[in-house]
Amino acid sequence: MSRLNIKVRSLAGMSPVVKVDGKRIRCKKNSFGNYDAVVNVEDGARLTLSCWDTILSPLWLVWEMLFFAISLFGIFDFQRDKLKRAAEFEAVLHPKENGTAAVTLIRSTGEGSPAVKLECDFDAEVVKNEYFALETVKRRRTIALIIKIAIWIALIGTAIAVVAKTF
Repeated sequence: MSRLNIKVRSLAGMSPVVKVDGKRIRCKKNSFGNYDAVVNVEDGARLTLSCWDTILSPLWLVWEMLFFAISLFGIFDFQRDKLKRAAEFEAVLHPKENGTAAVTLIRSTGEGSPAVKLECDFDAEVVKNEYFALETVKRRRTIALIIKIAIWIALIGTAIAVVAKTF
């Protein structure tokens, strides 16, 4: 059994799901927005990483409108990294026995590049490393944008009506 330091980089604004041998591990987010975890693994451990956008949750519209209202109708909205493609990564790790090993997963954003770049100091076999486009994400982003524009039009119309009534 060996100790494995897992670092996940380049995931600004996203919450990755990291699993080792099918068990989800808790990753601590540091001040740079990267995730770190330390786990004990045996030879042949299976590491998986999934990156999904929050807009795929069942309450996506509630969250979008809540953050739209909190940001004062988008005026102070922070630009979070919006995932247009979901990333799936899976690798079989073979760390050295009774030692400390390090593995770093870096999400790439290029069109033709693999989803995740794996950096480690031991042998690892990449099983799956792919992006896949989701039509649901595009459709829901369009719906949210239309609703936000409609809210802005209603706000401007209400402000004009209030100003016209006071004069």
